[in-house]
Amino acid sequence: MNRAPIPTESSSMSARRHRLPWFKSRHLWLFVTLMAYLLGVPLVEELWPRTKAILDLFILLVMAAAAYSVIDRRRVFFFSLVLLFGGTILVLDVLPLPASAWQVLGCLLLVGFFGIVLVAILKDVLTVERVDFDAISGALSGYLLMGLLWGFAYQALELTWPGSFDFGDGSLSVAHGASYLSEHWSVLFYFSYVTLTTTGYGDVTPLSNPAGQLAITEAVVGQFYMVVLVARLVGLYSRKR
Repeated sequence: MNRAPIPTESSSMSARRHRLPWFKSRHLWLFVTLMAYLLGVPLVEELWPRTKAILDLFILLVMAAAAYSVIDRRRVFFFSLVLLFGGTILVLDVLPLPASAWQVLGCLLLVGFFGIVLVAILKDVLTVERVDFDAISGALSGYLLMGLLWGFAYQALELTWPGSFDFGDGSLSVAHGASYLSEHWSVLFYFSYVTLTTTGYGDVTPLSNPAGQLAITEAVVGQFYMVVLVARLVGLYSRKR
């Protein structure tokens, strides 16, 4: 006589996590926040060019949603909070410290923060038993987080070696070595997403070898991400059917 397998604690927790209603999905809220950031920042910069507080609010909401997405992993959550608070304080230039060096450290801390969140989301998506709304939201959020991760890496590189990027003479131009929250502070995030999607408009160009290598790495990792995640989700969906 065959006995039904006894569900373990980890399997029951995984089942509960992936049977959440859509409005309780942490990955969904992160995805919505990221889309609000991508659509809202350019609009705010166009309508109110010097409204620094609103731009700060957008990026802080994204970071809070990213931290909330890993709240079920206690150690990862607390470690990510340390990186988040440290990086945010240094990047936003809250402390009376020399701007350039501390902002570079802040950008690197935020790169680590988004890297931890991205790995946690990937682990969730790659280990699900079935494709649902939460898994799809996690896959999309992970892809968008990669743009922010590399955006902070580009910012740290430009602050360390001014002139690593050619910003041109148009509206996206920004002074080399300027503060992170300059008039066009989102230009390197724009470049990051253009590189991630391999669009390549050519209005922002990497000049130094580290900048070019970083851009190539982002483009390659972005393509690998799409191939692996799409194959995984399609395979799970086909098996379910």
